[in-house]
Order: sequence, then structure tokens, then C-alpha cells
Amino acid sequence: MFEERGPAQRRNDRSGALQRTEVRRVWVDLAVAYPRPAGRPSRAVPDGVDLQSRVPGELLGWRRTTTGEWVGWVCVPISQGEEIRYVYQYVAAAALSPREDVRDRR
Repeated sequence: MFEERGPAQRRNDRSGALQRTEVRRVWVDLAVAYPRPAGRPSRAVPDGVDLQSRVPGELLGWRRTTTGEWVGWVCVPISQGEEIRYVYQYVAAAALSPREDVRDRR
């Protein structure tokens, strides 16, 4: 889990979620967030929604679940063919990792 919780966060008045005062860039592993059922054979569907890739996202805050686990409130791009939609959702902490964007060295 990210160690940077505390003064940089506040509670959202509407949802009660811990929100960051600044957005943090993260990687979202969709295969961890949406695990495939064990034993089910893989079948390619070219126009299907891609929920098995690792995509860049923005971490907006943290929330505890009723079982005590942490989930991140993220904005993540989900692609379906050529179309990309931005989705806001809670994602398990295990599916999130910090992202350092590398600057172009030209």
C-alpha cells in the first residue's frame, strides 16, 4: 500500500472517502481487479472490453471496506476496440502501484 496517507488527504463531504488534495498517477492492473474465473477456457473476442491489461490511472483517494481492506478511488481508461471510456471506480489496493512517467529524452 502507498505510505503517503495523512495530511495530504481530506474526507469527501458527500461520500466520506479519503481524497487526495492532488491526484496521484498509478498503474491499475485490470487482471488483478477483474480476475478471470479459474478453469474457464480463454476465448478471444476482438471487440470485447479489455479487462486484462495494465493501464495508467489516477488515484483520487482511499476508502476502507467493511472487512478492513483498502480500496483506491481511481479514474481509469477502459478500451473496447478503438473506443476508450474513462471510468471512476473503487479498485482493490493489490491492483494499484505507483507510476513514474518518464520524460522524453529528446
